[in-house]
Amino acid sequence: MAEPKSDWENFLELLISFDFDEWTDWIGEWGISRALFLSILYAGMLAILNTQIPNLALFAFSWVVGTAPIWLPVVMIVAFYRVWIWYARSLYLSKQHFVLLEIKMPREITKSPRAMETIIASFWMGSQETTFLMRVIQGQVRPWYSLEMASFGGEVHFYIQVWKGYQGVIEANIYSQYPEVELVEVEDYSQKFVFDPKIHTCYCTDWRLEPHRKNIDAYPIKTYIDLELDQDPKEEFKVDPLATVLDFLSSIKPTQQVWIQIVLTADWKTGVLVRKDSMWQSMVEHEVEKIRLESATFKEGHATEEQLRIARPRATWKQTKQIETMERNLGKHPFDVGTRGIFISTNEDFGREFWTLRWLWRPFANPQYMSQLRPRRWHNPFDYPWQDFHDFRWDLTTKRFIDAYRRRSFFYTPWETPTNMMTSEVLATIFHPPSRAITSPGLMRIPAKKAEPPPNLPK
Repeated sequence: MAEPKSDWENFLELLISFDFDEWTDWIGEWGISRALFLSILYAGMLAILNTQIPNLALFAFSWVVGTAPIWLPVVMIVAFYRVWIWYARSLYLSKQHFVLLEIKMPREITKSPRAMETIIASFWMGSQETTFLMRVIQGQVRPWYSLEMASFGGEVHFYIQVWKGYQGVIEANIYSQYPEVELVEVEDYSQKFVFDPKIHTCYCTDWRLEPHRKNIDAYPIKTYIDLELDQDPKEEFKVDPLATVLDFLSSIKPTQQVWIQIVLTADWKTGVLVRKDSMWQSMVEHEVEKIRLESATFKEGHATEEQLRIARPRATWKQTKQIETMERNLGKHPFDVGTRGIFISTNEDFGREFWTLRWLWRPFANPQYMSQLRPRRWHNPFDYPWQDFHDFRWDLTTKRFIDAYRRRSFFYTPWETPTNMMTSEVLATIFHPPSRAITSPGLMRIPAKKAEPPPNLPK
């Protein structure tokens, strides 16, 4: 077994690799801005170039002006197109109205998350951007939805935000699977909160599938089928990781709040002028084929010519599970998904609870051979004192996060941020009405069960 390399050897290997991505990642781990590092690097390169070319500034200016008839029309056309798309979409979205519905749960929920998967599958629609006229001239975009959980001092509530025009359809789909729940239109709780740095301390995060792995969207997290919740066992035998999430939300102090948001839209065709099919299906098929090839390949020096000639897949248990899970998800509706969360507390009560929020989805993780949701942006990069002077950047990040949360913005301006691909199966796993097996004390449930009146009542 080879001895591990020393830190000095690893550093020298990084230095002579001339890999800018590796360099910037390493610099970023020390809390130094990647933009600052690249700016200094390019400034140094320009300084060296200036010593080799006399009057570099005049030469560059003359070259830009001389070639302007070639590049300027192209730049103007592209700039006009992008500004128009931004304007048309902003105008269209400003006319849309959104409704926040609270989902009030009864004490008895006997259906598995498969019922919630059926509901989420009905969200998959791209009806607003079918034609060129809709997309380019009118600026229309496909609708998005927000699945939310919020805890106010330990009282846990479930919400769903929908476009006003789709409210009736969504309510009908929910009642068809869960006729015992109640949907109540409520005021947006995020609009009620006023952030004051003198009173509040907030921790903001998003969650993304392993960002450093290639084609990670092909590998889902652990789902309710992996947990055998689709088999509808007896309540006392159910093991639902959502219980861990709800127990955390129930355990916070009266002066604290936690908001969790899962924003999704159908993963359909991409592009505005030229439409292309989603890359997700081909990505999954590519990963499955790669695993099959690996399972049919012998280690170097361990196979005869005859064995190589008749080689066929001999998948390990891990490879079998990977292929089985990915191909099962190919039969589900894919969504573009963004997830974010915020921990709010008074300055006096702010503690380590935010760490639980960072790794909230760890019970659903399968990092060894599939994937997991990891904290990534917002307050997560703040590790060193020199990254923030007197909490200026921290408070500014909090204000920006709250604005993005209120807008439920992930896919379009002003808060277009990185997302992942998830299927209806995955989404139903991390958001579904909790069954009676989940006994979190803060979970707000309807005290009585609804029932139809007897048909023989006198009129």
